[in-house]
Amino acid sequence: MRLLLAILFVLALVTPSFTQVWSNCGTAADKFQITNVVLDPPTPVKGEPITISASGILDETVTGGNVAVKVKYGFITLINTNVNICSSQDPLSCPIAAGDYQKNMTEQVPSDAPSGKYTGNVVITDQNDAEIACIDVDINL
Repeated sequence: MRLLLAILFVLALVTPSFTQVWSNCGTAADKFQITNVVLDPPTPVKGEPITISASGILDETVTGGNVAVKVKYGFITLINTNVNICSSQDPLSCPIAAGDYQKNMTEQVPSDAPSGKYTGNVVITDQNDAEIACIDVDINL
């Protein structure tokens, strides 16, 4: 569930109003296209909850795959992990049918997160190693 939250959080922030901080490193050929994202509050605040409402369209059924997540604080790697997209940590069970998806999640932003520059990358691939989505993150907290 936490991995899905991290992925949705990163995906949520690629909307046009956040393009100066977040960017889509994928292509128009990616299998998941984001259609709408709303953050409340619009900017994460340490120690406060944030609600992310995101929706998009998956254009073909996914029967397996991988989520690669890398997060750095400055030059220090905080997260460098690969997780099976169909793992028990994910509330979506495989196969994941093509179609519209909408998800709302509320989580607490850690109050002890150090201030500074964070960078990240999330690449989601399917059972054929084809890209579903790719997101780059560059933010100061």
